[in-house]
Amino acid sequence: MKFKFTWAHGIIIALASFIIFISYMVFTIEFSKNSFDLVTDDYYEDEIYFQKEIDAIERAQKLAEKPQVSILESQGIKITFPKDFNSLNTTGRFQLFRANSKDLDINKKSLDFETGNSILIPVKLLVKGNYVLKLYWEKDKDKYQMEIPIVWK
Repeated sequence: MKFKFTWAHGIIIALASFIIFISYMVFTIEFSKNSFDLVTDDYYEDEIYFQKEIDAIERAQKLAEKPQVSILESQGIKITFPKDFNSLNTTGRFQLFRANSKDLDINKKSLDFETGNSILIPVKLLVKGNYVLKLYWEKDKDKYQMEIPIVWK
């Protein structure tokens, strides 16, 4: 006896193939060895820290006089703090973050307000591209934080 293949057989084979494919995908994802645990063991403590960071950003946005960032083509990037910032009431740090290369990041652990209210990141340290300047400072026991995108040409 000769078997005759009809369009009904094609539909049944297509549906069966689809069901097998979907079942395979569901079981592969369900029983994969990937862990979906929390990123950190100290999740709740980190959340409290993150809330403090949000508060610092909001405090910085409410300032009447904020630090100013100037791009000086021949000298570098100049960060100028308001006049009431000095070494007696203010401490801080900054990070010039480069997303595509950790080697191009610039970190300054402490800001020196003895010589004035300006900090210059020299042109010799900078490479053409996109940066994010992250400023962190504490003035009169209040913490502040700003993030400023910078394109160095």
